[in-house]
Amino acid sequence: MKYYLSLVCLLISFASFSQNDTTSYKIFPAIELQQDFDSMYLQLQLNHPNLYANRDKTVADKEFQQIRHQLNKPMNRLEFTRLVSPFVAGFSDGHTFMDVDFDNEDLRQYTDGGGKFFPLGVAIINDKIFCTSNTFSKGTIQPGDEILSINNMPVGVIIQKLIGLWSADGPENATATAQRLFSYSLWIGLGWGNKTEVVFNHTNQSVSEFIEGISKEDFTALTFNTGTAARQLHIFHEHSLAVVEINSYNNVEKSKSFIDSCFAIIKQKGLKNIALDLRKNGGGNSYIGDYFLAHITRKKYNTVSSKRWRIGPLVQSLSENHWMKKLIAKAKEQYTQEGEYFQSAVFQPQSPASINDSTLYADANFFLLTSARTYSSAHMTALAVKCGGLGTIIGQPTGERLDLTGEILVYNLPHSKLGIVIPTASYKTACGNGQQVGVQPDHFVPLAVESIQNGKDAELEMLLKLISKQ
Repeated sequence: MKYYLSLVCLLISFASFSQNDTTSYKIFPAIELQQDFDSMYLQLQLNHPNLYANRDKTVADKEFQQIRHQLNKPMNRLEFTRLVSPFVAGFSDGHTFMDVDFDNEDLRQYTDGGGKFFPLGVAIINDKIFCTSNTFSKGTIQPGDEILSINNMPVGVIIQKLIGLWSADGPENATATAQRLFSYSLWIGLGWGNKTEVVFNHTNQSVSEFIEGISKEDFTALTFNTGTAARQLHIFHEHSLAVVEINSYNNVEKSKSFIDSCFAIIKQKGLKNIALDLRKNGGGNSYIGDYFLAHITRKKYNTVSSKRWRIGPLVQSLSENHWMKKLIAKAKEQYTQEGEYFQSAVFQPQSPASINDSTLYADANFFLLTSARTYSSAHMTALAVKCGGLGTIIGQPTGERLDLTGEILVYNLPHSKLGIVIPTASYKTACGNGQQVGVQPDHFVPLAVESIQNGKDAELEMLLKLISKQ
């Protein structure tokens, strides 16, 4: 199974890169890297639906020339990425990024040579780093302990470096990504992982400890929660509450079956309160969210008011059997063509999706749990709840701008073969300020160190409190 990541790194020289990672990666001539960078910017300009929405073109062009001037010597892919990815991230669009998967050549070379990864799960709160998981570490650090430095680098510097690695609509989502992919970010940005010196605060004492890295398999389990079910149902009988946790909008049929099974239990038990937990959901197929909502509402609702699709070279080169080409063929009958763009009319509110068993519809109080990790299609579910007035949202704002992009395609650079992900469509939100990042919760619950230290779920506690007041 492949795990894909957006790979966006800082425009700085990491002198410490060689401290842990001594792998000899493939080197590319400067002329090839210059051609790759030229090709990257050209494809962004030719295919992105609104590339300069959040960045002035004059500024972007100047930065492009500055970076290109630095591509004056041979580099490996990681060095090239560190140099040029901030340019892509500067467009402030989480759907526009350089992409790498966990089967890429450089990562294989690193792990085949015995390369390891930082073993701790972390939370980044108020410019501080706290351990949240020590499952794969044999050290003494415990969940809730504050990390003060790694390899003698203060955490403030580390946070600044790693957050800059990630393309995002806003800083909160970049922070959430750096937090989730902390071990990977340490390796890709600083070359750390095999063995790191960590200074942390444990029971009000500063402790220094060398921590051994973990294998790729353990790292994958730590990062992607492979040992934890992607879908879970939690029942709180005393509050007549069902919390349906869906951490990924993948596998439509399996997700539909899971949702139906949850509502069968909800109906059988006569539960009056239902919550959908999307705090760890980074997206996938938005139909899964629509299918869930069809079990709790019969109201028509909308998420976006219109769509603008750019029919650039990447779209034109798709085969006729590609799913996007099929959708565009239908759009031609309904959209207005404006040069290379297809523009929709204003969308009318949509009826809920059809569910397999109408008896599973539940007339209950509905709540939605969100965080900055709630992104893409999961963000769309939150937008539906907000714009449709379908329920109460608890947590932190979602990670995506309300006027969003989508319908992504991947362009592979000709020499390095690195992929750049480019959206081809833009959407106007059905409610709220389109430039605002995040669907705003009705009850904001800030991230708190005390929750980690005490093993508490602050959003769940707020949910139970609200139900108790009903």
